[in-house]
Amino acid sequence: DANVILADVMASNGIIHVIDKVLMPPADAPDTTGCDAVIGIDDSGLAYDTPNLEVDVGATVCWIWTDESMAHNVAQIAKEGDTTRYMSGVYSGESMTTVDFRHTFDVDQTFNYICEPHATSGMAGQIVVGTGSIDTVDNEEEDSSLPGFGAGIAALAIVGAVLIAGRRLR
Repeated sequence: DANVILADVMASNGIIHVIDKVLMPPADAPDTTGCDAVIGIDDSGLAYDTPNLEVDVGATVCWIWTDESMAHNVAQIAKEGDTTRYMSGVYSGESMTTVDFRHTFDVDQTFNYICEPHATSGMAGQIVVGTGSIDTVDNEEEDSSLPGFGAGIAALAIVGAVLIAGRRLR
């Protein structure tokens, strides 16, 4: 629907016509072969277009978007409402303006995910797989390498014992 807004403009190499917009061919539709469900970005650019989805066990979900104005990604979270990704979870990688990320869900679960750059804006989704039995993510594995409150008390007790023993020897 481009319109010529100024016709027959003389130029050094001939006559040109000025039009009011650039005509672009439509973009090729993304290849969704093998996808049981496709999730994209909604018109606001700050939400997934299908934030809640139910699929069968064995289904492949594809997160696909092309040339978005802002970069997005997919990062699994431990529980609904979290804003930081679960480090051992499903992850599409760094946020990008064009993404084609696919994941096949092999077990009953409730899968919660976010877009990392926009998590605090509420860009999140949930996929109920099969019966949706909730798999609680065990964060104890990640935290087990950190000394806890008990380690601090034990260290303080050892220092105290050394100081008392040192005074007795004098």
